[in-house]
Amino acid sequence: MWDRNDPVKHSLKELGSELSHRRATEGMAKERVRRPLRRETKMAVGMAIVLALAMVVAAINLFTHTFPAGTTGAHVTTTCSTLTMGTPSVPAGSGTVRFNCGATTPAFVADGSGPVTPTFSLGATLYTGLAIVPSAAIGTSCTGGTALTSGTGLTPPAGNYDYCASYTGAGVLPGFTLTWSQ
Repeated sequence: MWDRNDPVKHSLKELGSELSHRRATEGMAKERVRRPLRRETKMAVGMAIVLALAMVVAAINLFTHTFPAGTTGAHVTTTCSTLTMGTPSVPAGSGTVRFNCGATTPAFVADGSGPVTPTFSLGATLYTGLAIVPSAAIGTSCTGGTALTSGTGLTPPAGNYDYCASYTGAGVLPGFTLTWSQ
């Protein structure tokens, strides 16, 4: 059945062996040859990983500060330095008198954002007290308001204000100064 000397069979056998060898050789050429990484490459990759982890750790938020709103500049302002005196409410006895910057201009404007401290001295005069009241025409009578104490801070609500001084007696109502600080 099998003849070793048959040239056709022998040629077919050789061709089959050559085909198998080529397939094996081509298959191995297509595969990537894996070589071990060099020591320097391993160290570089390791350092890159450590650096990446350090950056991630550094990016973790520890805490947050929230800053409050505030204002710059004065909490009270004025358009005049010398006030206008209204008409005293009574010629003799106990009464009040309004002070502002003239006609209907307020003595000062408050922004309502912080404490301010008035400093003044009524001395041995007819004046018995000083208050701030909402601004009105110079001839408007004074009622209510917020009493001022020299050297004691307060935070007036935002708005326009005049001064009202209370007095007792008859005679000259002398001038005096008031300084605001914050």
